[in-house]
Amino acid sequence: MVTDNGLTAPGFEIESDLSEMCLDCAEKAGVDGVGLAVFANDGTPGTVHATNELAARIEDLQFTTGEGPCVDAARTGSPVLVPNLNSTHHERWPAMARELTAAGVRAIFALPIRVGTVSFGSLDLHRLEPGPLSTRQMTDTLRTVDRAGELLLSAAGTHLEELLPPTTYRMVVHQAVGMVMVQLDVGVEDALLRLRAAAYAEGQSITELAADIVARRRRLAEEGP
Repeated sequence: MVTDNGLTAPGFEIESDLSEMCLDCAEKAGVDGVGLAVFANDGTPGTVHATNELAARIEDLQFTTGEGPCVDAARTGSPVLVPNLNSTHHERWPAMARELTAAGVRAIFALPIRVGTVSFGSLDLHRLEPGPLSTRQMTDTLRTVDRAGELLLSAAGTHLEELLPPTTYRMVVHQAVGMVMVQLDVGVEDALLRLRAAAYAEGQSITELAADIVARRRRLAEEGP
């Protein structure tokens, strides 16, 4: 995007850089898709970039279900490498693993984006066939992780939430959580869990369900526990 004074807008520059970086990462790592998410101050993830529809779906699922390798990587600060998404992982991440398997994902790799000891996001790679990353592929991916951290920090300093598009789940879901809190007389965590459970049960994203609640097309309080 070019501004009125003829200069390229900074936001467009970083989006273009992240897009190119993720596509390059997917090619070098030999994977079918790459997603990049940062975590807001309340610990919820928001998609910054995804190379394809399935990668975007994976990023959305990690928030809808509240579990999975991507969430674990960002929360623990350690890589989560799953070269074969088998029954063991269905026990560890029951909702997320089922959805990934149904979508055709057979391997997933999540690497935390860190500054010092603080993790503020994750780079998530997936494959439609099982198999580990080679040493070279892992090295190239780690370089991408470092570059992603540099780009994100250079764009927003310590205000990482500014990188999340204003149309992401954060606004509408936070509004819906507030409404559910009032309707059910529960706290924030219970209201968010209720939204996640309802969205997962109905095969919706939590963003879609939240939008229905905010628009008063749905009212969880009337639907039983």
